[in-house]
Amino acid sequence: MLVWLTCFASNIQKRSGAINMQIFWKAAVIAAALQAVPGMALAQAPAAAQAEAAKPVAPPPLAAFATLPALRGLSLSPNGERLLGIMNRDGNSVLVTAKWDGSEMRGIMETDNRKFKFNWAHWVNNGRLIVSLGYPSITRGDTAGESRALAVDADGGRIINLVPPPRDRNIENLAQFQDRVIDWLPDDGEHVMMSIVEDFNVFAPSVFKVNVNTGKRTQVLGPRRGIWHWVTDFQHRVRAGVRNEGTKSEVIVRDVDSDNWRTVWKYDAFTADEVEPLAFGRDPNLLYVMAKHEGRRALFSARLDKLDAAGLPTLTLMSANDQFDLGGSLRISRTTGELESFGSTWYGNAAKRFWTEPLRELARGIDEGLPKRYNYIFGFSEDGNRYVVQSSGNGVPDQIYIGDRKAGSLSLVADMYPDLPEEQMVGKRSIHFKARDGLNITGFITTPKGKNPKGWPLVLLPHGGPMSRDNADFDTWTELLASRGYAVLQVNFRGSDGLGDNFRNAGLRRWGLEMQDDLTDGVQWAVEQKLADPKRVCVVGGSYGGYAALMGAVKTPDLYQCAVSFAGVSNLIDLSRREAGYSVNRTYNDEQVGNYWRDRDQLKATSPSEQAAKIRIPVLLVHGTSDIIVPYDQSVTMDKALKAAGKNVRFVTLEGGDHNLARQADRLLFFAELESFLARHLGTTSAK
Repeated sequence: MLVWLTCFASNIQKRSGAINMQIFWKAAVIAAALQAVPGMALAQAPAAAQAEAAKPVAPPPLAAFATLPALRGLSLSPNGERLLGIMNRDGNSVLVTAKWDGSEMRGIMETDNRKFKFNWAHWVNNGRLIVSLGYPSITRGDTAGESRALAVDADGGRIINLVPPPRDRNIENLAQFQDRVIDWLPDDGEHVMMSIVEDFNVFAPSVFKVNVNTGKRTQVLGPRRGIWHWVTDFQHRVRAGVRNEGTKSEVIVRDVDSDNWRTVWKYDAFTADEVEPLAFGRDPNLLYVMAKHEGRRALFSARLDKLDAAGLPTLTLMSANDQFDLGGSLRISRTTGELESFGSTWYGNAAKRFWTEPLRELARGIDEGLPKRYNYIFGFSEDGNRYVVQSSGNGVPDQIYIGDRKAGSLSLVADMYPDLPEEQMVGKRSIHFKARDGLNITGFITTPKGKNPKGWPLVLLPHGGPMSRDNADFDTWTELLASRGYAVLQVNFRGSDGLGDNFRNAGLRRWGLEMQDDLTDGVQWAVEQKLADPKRVCVVGGSYGGYAALMGAVKTPDLYQCAVSFAGVSNLIDLSRREAGYSVNRTYNDEQVGNYWRDRDQLKATSPSEQAAKIRIPVLLVHGTSDIIVPYDQSVTMDKALKAAGKNVRFVTLEGGDHNLARQADRLLFFAELESFLARHLGTTSAK
């Protein structure tokens, strides 16, 4: 343990003493009376302040958009008296604790983010925490991510490595991920249950009960081939597991008070048969699962003791939506064992995710006081009195509140982007259009303040994933670009997630083909709507979006004036070959992207680095050397191909940078490069 902790010394430091947080933390309490009335009133700005706000002001500086959120991962201690969170300032991240109202803050641990980063922090009891640290490592010549878990007192004392290396084993042969807590055992207070790989002959995790004060662990369940996800029941027994082998999966469950395990579901990825176990109710035979309803993910309850005609657990539909896949966290009441909340927060309707009327009433009151926002209510104290609200909206930067139901108060404790005034943000509006083959495509357009009858210079901003999607929530990228005079188009192209199986599966093995055509059709729609100047369009993206930017430059070179790829894929053959080295990912990637041997002709035709000669516009490449998602070599390959073809390319390396611009210095550098590149090749147009 001491040897291992030494390697953190220059990057992770113990802190002590109070922190002056007047900039980020607020002491103002907003009158709410949440128990007495459903709504709450927010104070209005004085007339003089409103008049001052109406005057033209300069847009926020680049650094205001590049700054990391001031605070993240906020949570209340079980008794509701203390706060825990990760504060970002001046490029460093500090693990902090404070009283529930934000006073008496102190830092207990700090990282410069050069290598080690805080993933999360969580209360075990009122005085002890677990902190997860992530960092890149080289595995089989490839950059991969690893994690470690530290247990520490709330005042910064008694730090231990929660998963110390065995004394009788080579220290290099350690589990890659050591922070997988599967049950926090809230009524215990001294132990948690963790999933840890210890038997490298099986290479699958065992389940251990781990003492957070000593690190001593006792095996609860041994490893089983291919099972990396375990679920405990309400009585804290390991009862379900998910085996993944390529695109094939199965869910196994253990009978109550028995060692008999049985398979209850088998399915292939990207099919209507997918089932994901979430949590057990008080009844040990009641399991909540995500399964498909009319082609979209929905919440069901499954009776493990009642089988249907096919011999499968009986499913009862609990919640579904006819437009979107459902998703998000599920909360079971610790006292009743009943379902309390499920799902993501709905815009302007926080009550929709709650299942009990008192919580719905609370949510309706918060929505009235903070209207037209995503108000995510979570982190209740064990008595249900105090809670956390993360509130943001379309053009509304994130804020964090602490609520007290007995006092009827809601206190604003943090502005996550304190230098981005809401009155200077513009927000998005939703759009839809028909793709060339008739498929309905949705997305968002962001335009600068004012009007431009000739059309704005446009930035097409395809999202990453590609199995993700853009939404209407606050977005620093779109707000930055709009503040510099650009309209921003975000397209949920086919293959995006959350819009049903058919729409998602329409993107399987269609990288650079119909997926790319949807983006082209989106630009043409914006031009037809006179939102975009057809002579000033640039495509900018990260990850898959970076691939789409490069492929757009290849496939439609006359549509764009420039292309920007952050951490983008450039060679699908190399990507497929890399994934083939990982048995878990191999067939999944073949299904999603294609196989480097079987589909090599198509992959070559849709690999930007293989088609670099077709590019006729300037290209900006930016990539971090410690990217564990898309290898840095992907941009190196693209840079070499463009230079060999005599093309205009600028390649910026972020030494030690990751896939998510998690370091503030990297984010600032990328935004500066982007701002300069766009100004040089598109220029800007003032609003009228």
